[in-house]
Amino acid sequence: MDVIKWYIENQPTYKRLSSKVESLLSEVFEIENASYHIITSRAKDIDSVRRKVSKGKYNKPIEQIQDFSGIRIITYVEDEIEKICEIIEKTFNIDNANSSNKSEALGIDKVGYKSIHYVASLDKSRLKLPEYKQYIGKCFEIQVRTILQHAWAEIEHDRNYKFTGKLPLDIGRRFKILAGVLEMADREFNNISNEIDLIAKATLESTKKGNLNISINSTTLNQYLNTKFSSVFKDKDELIPNTTENLINEIEKFGLYSLADFDAIISKDIELALIKLKAKVGTIYESGLVRRILIVHDYDKYFSKIVDAEDTDEFPWAWTTPDTETEEREFFTECGIDWSKIEEKYNAFIAF
Repeated sequence: MDVIKWYIENQPTYKRLSSKVESLLSEVFEIENASYHIITSRAKDIDSVRRKVSKGKYNKPIEQIQDFSGIRIITYVEDEIEKICEIIEKTFNIDNANSSNKSEALGIDKVGYKSIHYVASLDKSRLKLPEYKQYIGKCFEIQVRTILQHAWAEIEHDRNYKFTGKLPLDIGRRFKILAGVLEMADREFNNISNEIDLIAKATLESTKKGNLNISINSTTLNQYLNTKFSSVFKDKDELIPNTTENLINEIEKFGLYSLADFDAIISKDIELALIKLKAKVGTIYESGLVRRILIVHDYDKYFSKIVDAEDTDEFPWAWTTPDTETEEREFFTECGIDWSKIEEKYNAFIAF
């Protein structure tokens, strides 16, 4: 049977399969709280199948080509790959004989293309469902790689013919050195990510014990706020982390350098006011919470030292919508602050 004619007829099914697998993985990753950058999917285009078949590598291409349907998962760092792979292996039937880890294939003395490739199919329980029966006997390929591994693959393998084949010795050597640099960078990003996690864990444990003699940075502040206001923000999506260097600078300009310093200025009315505010607005940004705390403690200090009173057109936060302005005013009222006085004195609009 002519494989191209067969694939033209079957390509729509492979497109649906790719889309189904992508959607299924997105849902499972969310349930499992698995971190990743992006998932993409595709059905192989007809010209690509034609090129693959023309190489003469397959005597039964319909049976032997296993990537008519393809899904690619890109993670931020290498440590995320392990959890992603665990989920893939328990979600699908894996053809271990035809799956591979390109990193292991490189050996200890080489650098280059790194990626994990699974050849998989849907499990029997799913294939019994009416909407999945069309995928019986069909497999798909899943690739898992980091952002930097993906960048290398795009340059070396997927996109640019200039870098394939045998290169002049000097260029070839430089090319391999570059591959090594990318691999080292990938590893260092992973190490930095792990160190940040350790800082977050240590801060969480110290905060629970009441030890707040910890320098303020984005990581320590996030852990502190979630612990301090655990009765307010019970779900991870209710306090949105968005601490920037500018926000840390604002805290330092206010004269606060440790979590103990910051904790000492929090009004006893803040927690109850936050519970009422969150009930009305749903989510609260970390930066907005910090600025509310600073303003409630000493709005004169905040607007004279942090915000340039002569340049009130540009505040370091985003404008509120008319619907939330009333709720914000009520929050400050709950904390004993009359915002109209701030408005009159500093021409400052509520804008969290």
